[in-house]
Amino acid sequence: MERSKIQLSAEEMELVNNREWILTKHRVIEKVYQLFGSLSDQMQLHLQKKAVLLPEKVLQVPPKISKGELYKSLPYVVLDYPRIFSKEDVFAIRSFFWWGNYFSITLQLKGKYQRLYQQKIAAAITNKSLQGFYVSVAGNEFSFNLGGKNYFSTNNGMDSRYAAFEQQDFLKISYKISFEEWSSAEQKLLEVFQQMIDLTAG
Repeated sequence: MERSKIQLSAEEMELVNNREWILTKHRVIEKVYQLFGSLSDQMQLHLQKKAVLLPEKVLQVPPKISKGELYKSLPYVVLDYPRIFSKEDVFAIRSFFWWGNYFSITLQLKGKYQRLYQQKIAAAITNKSLQGFYVSVAGNEFSFNLGGKNYFSTNNGMDSRYAAFEQQDFLKISYKISFEEWSSAEQKLLEVFQQMIDLTAG
């Protein structure tokens, strides 16, 4: 039986012959690593100032930067700090670069940390002090597609979705920054990080 030939489209053939686009991609990812490295230094300094107001374990694990190629089929870079991940309890802030989409930063809580801070965060959403954020009310706890149906904007407060927010076994609030804001992205990520820490400190 004759095997079918694997053919490339004209667009695919153009790309496979062009080294520069993949080298450009590598340079961009390296710059994101540099941005997240600088950001993690500033995050650690901020947490040191809040040390007495946060659970001790939150401060014990250093930042981690990692990357991958296939989040929804696209490359990504992740900075996790703080990063307490266990089956029962999660206290993490994830800064996320998602190729072709945006930067985002997400406060993720589960178990005892969710129980500790959920009411305070719900109040902040209700009184509209978290403008521009997105809240997860469904789906997987490791989904970071803020454009999906599992998230709603906090700009109108909590409204009728409070029940779904309250019944989840995890809590996630996120903020996204477009790549058009690249020059100010590090500062904005830090500001949102500080806002998230203020929600959980004290």
